[in-house]
Amino acid sequence: MNPEIQKKIDAALARVKEPQSELPIVDLGLVSNVRYDEKAKSIELCLAIGYAAGNCPACLAINGVVGAGIARRAREEFEKEFPGFSIIVE
Repeated sequence: MNPEIQKKIDAALARVKEPQSELPIVDLGLVSNVRYDEKAKSIELCLAIGYAAGNCPACLAINGVVGAGIARRAREEFEKEFPGFSIIVE
């Protein structure tokens, strides 16, 4: 990959923090894959966010909200680094 593109991806990932620890999601192993497609002008970011097992509705709700917030912040940071690109966060 082009070193300049890799720098921009790394910069975007470094700014996305897990809200409880305030550590970058990439340092916590919460990013499983990033696909960059110059021709399609798209970036796909796969997050490795686990959800609590069991029947605790509160835990499921909290994990869902935290996961959605991380995905939103990741999309926002990648949109800043790559304007005009389609950003997909899974």
